[in-house]
Amino acid sequence: RTQAGGVVLTRAEGIDLAVIQALRVLVATDEEWMERSEAVGNFATEISPENERKARLAAKIAIEMELSSKPTTLQEDEIILKQLQAKKNGVEPEEILAVAFRIEKKKILKEALNRLG
Repeated sequence: RTQAGGVVLTRAEGIDLAVIQALRVLVATDEEWMERSEAVGNFATEISPENERKARLAAKIAIEMELSSKPTTLQEDEIILKQLQAKKNGVEPEEILAVAFRIEKKKILKEALNRLG
């Protein structure tokens, strides 16, 4: 989870089911909302193909925005990591760890995008 309101993801599960549920509510029509007794808990499973399409699109856009907000791309970070690892002196372990973390985060985001189609 990011401080600025990112999307909760895991490598094993993809997007957190609670996030998908919230997105289903967010994109629901008034009719869908009323049919489910105006209760968020009634959106735990797919509501309709159109609602699911919209929820997945909202998730995809949020992930794309998260990736585009980063100052570097995955490929640039991989190059930076190799350069840092190649240096013998003057590189703090924290610098390497920070870049490795960014790489993994971007990989997880891209995997989630691929799952969303």
